[in-house]
Amino acid sequence: MCDYAFSEIECKIIKAQIERRAKYRQEFLRLRTDPCKHSLESGFVFDEAHQRFISLKVTQYEFFKPNIHTALFGIGAVIVPMFLYGYLIHKERSTREAKCRSGELRYKDRLFKLS
Repeated sequence: MCDYAFSEIECKIIKAQIERRAKYRQEFLRLRTDPCKHSLESGFVFDEAHQRFISLKVTQYEFFKPNIHTALFGIGAVIVPMFLYGYLIHKERSTREAKCRSGELRYKDRLFKLS
């Protein structure tokens, strides 16, 4: 029975994660404190999954294949926000300049003034 605001299934999942984490921690500590096992690896525990991830990140640019999906992602993540931000700044400054020139915005209420 779970005492918190979780369902039974969520409690089982959380308990399984805690048990798995404890198991991996015990295995890591066992391997880390073994004096004979890691003398060839400079005293570090060699993790294959971590090595695969690091190798993937290092060779990511060598195996990059440009296609329409990556092009649209680059346009959407870099170019569109830049132009949108530039347009918003231009619009805000143009309206403020128009208010200053027409006299709607008094000199003492302006943000950037000389005195």
